[in-house]
Amino acid sequence: MQDEKTASMNASDSELNEKFGHEPKENKLVRLIKSVVISAEQGTYVDESIVKFKYYNAFNYSLLSRDRENIHLSMGVTGTRRGIGKTLVACNLAVSLALGSQKKTVLVDLHVANPRLHTIFGVSPTPGLADAFLNGQIHVTRTAIDNLAILPIGNFVPTLEETRPLGDSSTVVVEPITVRPELGIHHLSAFRDVVYSLEQEFDVVIVDMPPINNESVSVLFANQLNGVIVVIDSGRTKREELDSMFHQLNERQVLGFVLNRFNERLSV
Repeated sequence: MQDEKTASMNASDSELNEKFGHEPKENKLVRLIKSVVISAEQGTYVDESIVKFKYYNAFNYSLLSRDRENIHLSMGVTGTRRGIGKTLVACNLAVSLALGSQKKTVLVDLHVANPRLHTIFGVSPTPGLADAFLNGQIHVTRTAIDNLAILPIGNFVPTLEETRPLGDSSTVVVEPITVRPELGIHHLSAFRDVVYSLEQEFDVVIVDMPPINNESVSVLFANQLNGVIVVIDSGRTKREELDSMFHQLNERQVLGFVLNRFNERLSV
């Protein structure tokens, strides 16, 4: 990876395409290659309440062993609701691939309403994904962990103008109000280009995603990836929630499941 330089195009791994049911990328839509820029700054710490050895050591993704080269895999980490540990799983999976499998890994924050990756890995929240949507550069930041970089959320705070009368209503003022940022289908094409560009520079692209449910467009963003990891909270996720998710998500897109907060004593 080089600063201020357009990422070069590499052929995608044919075996992975066959494994996950994808056609070769050259048969898909033409995608814009954005330049990947590495920040001069580096993460100074890691939140050890989130990233722990017992968590990231639990992942053993044999498909991505050290001796496998020319692998470019993009995956999302999602679930059926908030608060089930998706970000924890995404962080520890990324650390496992970076340290254990020695894969160049980038972790992307897609939680526009409640981004957390920049605080967990001690990097600046801007510039990031939102900025990459608007221009031809993708700014990533190295973390304190070898082979792991972060694409934070960026400046994803839209504003609206509100008109209201002042005093006796003879004067009208216009003032900005902050609204909750949301992903929309107008972001989809730019997200596709960002993921494709990152795939040219990194072995693995992991996206920390919002939940997939009837009120979100997350499934459209999941469709831009090779697949997803579904996080299940053993105490909260309901079967009907999973059934609802699979009405939107193709089962072939699921690379695996992570059962979170599993109590072995209760399973005996």
